[in-house]
Amino acid sequence: MSIDKNQTGQTAADKNVAALSAKVLILEAENKRLIAQYDETVKLLKQSNDLIEMDTKAQLVKDASEVSAISLPELAGMDIEGLETIISVSKQVRPTKFESGGDVAAPRADKFDSRTHLHSKYVGNRKE
Repeated sequence: MSIDKNQTGQTAADKNVAALSAKVLILEAENKRLIAQYDETVKLLKQSNDLIEMDTKAQLVKDASEVSAISLPELAGMDIEGLETIISVSKQVRPTKFESGGDVAAPRADKFDSRTHLHSKYVGNRKE
């Protein structure tokens, strides 16, 4: 059995092993580059989501402050779901500007305060 050697003294198997080793090194370098690119993309996506969430929350705080008597610092401390709840509830329970047979001289607040809404209804209807 004779082994074919070229002028450099390498066999065909040695050349194949060297070529495969080179391909493995290239693929490992490409893999590291892609992982770094993925990590950077995830970081940018998180930053984008934070910006979108801050913009959404700022708009909701603005909208909630227009329909609620809750102070801005309290509204700013709430989460998005809480702000959406305040806005949706205020749209449903907003008192009308005029009630037939009601006391016309007593003005009502245009802003809804979810913390005192039921209490004010009870106190206003109490017979003394």
